[in-house]
Amino acid sequence: MTARILVADGAATARITLKVRLSAVCYDVVAVGWFDQLAAQLATARPDLIILGGGFPDCPASDICKQLTSDVRYADIPVLMLVRPSDRLGALKAGATATLDPDVEDQMLMARVRGILRDAEHPQEAQLGLAEAPAAFSHVALPQVVLIADSVGRALRWRQLLSDRMAGRFDIQDPDEALGAAASGRTADLYLIAADIRNRGDGLRLLSELRSRQGSRDAGFVIAIAPEREELAAIALDLGAGDVLSDSLGGSSGAQAAAMSLQKLLSRKTKSDQRRAEVQRHMVWAMTDPLTGLSNRRHALPKLAEMARDALMSKQGFCVLAIDLDHFKAVNDRHGHMAGDAVLAEVAHRLRDTVGGAGLVARMGGEEFLCALGNCTVECALRMAEALRRAVQDEPVALPGLSGGGQVRVTASVGVAAVPPGSDGWPDQIARLATERADRALLSAKARGRNRVVSAPFEHAA
Repeated sequence: MTARILVADGAATARITLKVRLSAVCYDVVAVGWFDQLAAQLATARPDLIILGGGFPDCPASDICKQLTSDVRYADIPVLMLVRPSDRLGALKAGATATLDPDVEDQMLMARVRGILRDAEHPQEAQLGLAEAPAAFSHVALPQVVLIADSVGRALRWRQLLSDRMAGRFDIQDPDEALGAAASGRTADLYLIAADIRNRGDGLRLLSELRSRQGSRDAGFVIAIAPEREELAAIALDLGAGDVLSDSLGGSSGAQAAAMSLQKLLSRKTKSDQRRAEVQRHMVWAMTDPLTGLSNRRHALPKLAEMARDALMSKQGFCVLAIDLDHFKAVNDRHGHMAGDAVLAEVAHRLRDTVGGAGLVARMGGEEFLCALGNCTVECALRMAEALRRAVQDEPVALPGLSGGGQVRVTASVGVAAVPPGSDGWPDQIARLATERADRALLSAKARGRNRVVSAPFEHAA
């Protein structure tokens, strides 16, 4: 979908030129020249980005930015302000996501717009309907900022300028140390990297390396560029840098703006980390049975198909065990559903402990469980089935006090279906057939008196 950009600038020539430049690369651009028009557009259709210039006859641009970023309806819309370097700090304090010089060239403008839009995309969160993470910077511990400069002297100067203006732990590293730390899991929250470290452009290569590695890809990145190397700024943004700064950080006069830029990146990283954690929690909830903590049916069946595929590719066998508690309804009828839940949770714990890391254990529904074992023969499956049956039978289950306390003994019937090496068919088909065979063997175990293991005869997939 084409990104929608709302350009707001009181100067007609500036906003028309900007609209033409952005429309030329196929963005959907709307331009306004008054604050009232800006408010009307926001009420009509939500933009993906607001580019805020100056020259408003009815309200200063910095005040407009403050109103936008403090309004809960629009606070998550990124704002790019076009201001002179001397006004950059004021724009960042007003809440701007980033700033550019009003005379910015096309390459840098487009790179900055692409970077902001890229960082603002959260498709997974939108699909799951997640709440927006708090806007405040909320690292529990001081954020770690790694400084990788072209000389120790410059890195020390960076640390001096930044440590006086923001909270953080500032570590000076060389490229090899940074990559080694990332590989061992000792990653930073943010990397400030010189564009040219030992050789021309090697800072950008380091940026690409760190962003490609699992341990460091979610950090924030800022590239520091010498004035004579400004052509690298757009490249750095397209490679994933969250911001680009002068390698002097603006000196003493501009260091506060540099520090604020880093703080904004750290804040965005915190919110991104919270979103990822929330997405992960939702994924776990979607795959997990809430009572027992085992995989649920939705997760188990695709996982079983994966195991069948792996077995076919490696020419190994696998086994499916269907496990059902005997006379479980009597536990609910006699002791109540709370007692029944306690039994299910304890049985799940015993099954998981018995199988360990050897295979998959899932609750398929009610009092029925499934176990799948890779690289397993019939004999191996029967031994595991008997171990599971005994794990359920040998110790009574303690009942909760609210349901009367005491203990209850439970037993389980187990149906076993083994798939030998070299079986033919599609993985989904083989997994489904194995599950059906295990279910039929389970029914046979029930019919033969319960609390026993029955193995199903092998059947070829049709």
